[in-house]
Amino acid sequence: MTAEVTRVEIADQLEGMFANGAVSKHDMLIAAADARPEVLEVLAALPDRRYTELRQVWEDLPRVPVGA
Repeated sequence: MTAEVTRVEIADQLEGMFANGAVSKHDMLIAAADARPEVLEVLAALPDRRYTELRQVWEDLPRVPVGA
């Protein structure tokens, strides 16, 4: 059984991305290229917009749990 994707796992993949300004969904998918397929699937579901901080990602992924 595959473990559920969590905000902690996503944050670990995107660590440091927002330090240099806004990023797109595409930027996040590239940064998380080595993540589990389930993580990439969750990120791919994000709308196409610019994100200036990780908190905005959680606004668009409200059902993703914080952690296990």
